[in-house]
Amino acid sequence: MDIKEFARKVIELSPQIIRGFQQYENNYLTRGEITLPQFWALSYLVRNGKSTMNNLAKYLKISPSATTGLIDRLIIQGLVVRKNDFHDRRIVWIGLTAKGNGIIKSICKQKTETLIKVFEKISPKDRSHYLNILEQVVKITASLPDTKSRLPKC
Repeated sequence: MDIKEFARKVIELSPQIIRGFQQYENNYLTRGEITLPQFWALSYLVRNGKSTMNNLAKYLKISPSATTGLIDRLIIQGLVVRKNDFHDRRIVWIGLTAKGNGIIKSICKQKTETLIKVFEKISPKDRSHYLNILEQVVKITASLPDTKSRLPKC
């Protein structure tokens, strides 16, 4: 199979895989109560405890104003809090609420159960190979220059 056919197949299969996983989950993300970028922001806060708005914007690779809008919507839902730095009012800190932390833990628990349900039917050797490929893809995509504005439509 040539690389263009491979790309076409991956584009075709990706939504089917995502829908297949989602059929086993019922949470804020799968119900559309939070968006994928909001989930990424919340997950980042789980890993880091708290973050400045600037660091969160850099991690999400979106503008500071877009990050503010994203965080504003999470504040309205009671999932995060925003606090000004005591020593420097220009710095804004974002942290998870107990509700936000609980929601992320619940989503991750469901995702783990779903992945186990699916991948236990695949041999350990194939799982290892799949994981190796995913790690390579992550490494390659992290090293590519940002070309969002120049990408052609599918």
